[in-house]
Amino acid sequence: MSLPVNIDKYSEYLPQDSSELRSQLVPEETIMRVERLRELSAYWRSYPSTSPKELVNQCMRLFKVGKSQAYDDIHILKILIGNLEATTKEFARWRVNQMIEEDRTAARRDGDWRAVASMQKNYILNNQTDKPDTPDMAFDKIVPLQLEPTDDPSVLGIKVPKNLRARRDKLIKQYSHDDEYTDYQEVPTDNKEEK
Repeated sequence: MSLPVNIDKYSEYLPQDSSELRSQLVPEETIMRVERLRELSAYWRSYPSTSPKELVNQCMRLFKVGKSQAYDDIHILKILIGNLEATTKEFARWRVNQMIEEDRTAARRDGDWRAVASMQKNYILNNQTDKPDTPDMAFDKIVPLQLEPTDDPSVLGIKVPKNLRARRDKLIKQYSHDDEYTDYQEVPTDNKEEK
């Protein structure tokens, strides 16, 4: 029976070394899973066209785990690094950066400095480093306005007339019909067909 997984903890553990995790008294089973996730993440990033089913088979072959454990690991991995099948904007940007870096390395090796300059330009465009960062609007820090209903007009700065409540009660009594409440009134029509 598998225990519930705390994704936040795993995202915290993933960049840490296994010896650091042991010093924090993280359970050995969790450390083993973190090591599997690291390996699978590196493999998936190297071969992004790998299907989840192939990744499950790779997990079973490399780590000698059962199918359900492998599927659990892939599920956690998808949550941690994002579903690569969905091709998020961040992943696409990362992938383009990888391709640009490979091409730039090849161009430098061949001495094609014009291509290197072109790759630099593409890198800048892909990462938008030529534009200022968008400011953090911090919408989560906005405190909603707390309103309390009141029948006291003085909160609006209006001078309160004498005997306001008595006048209000008199008007309510005058215009309300306790026996029957209607929110509409029949309007007579001059329709000749009714005659």
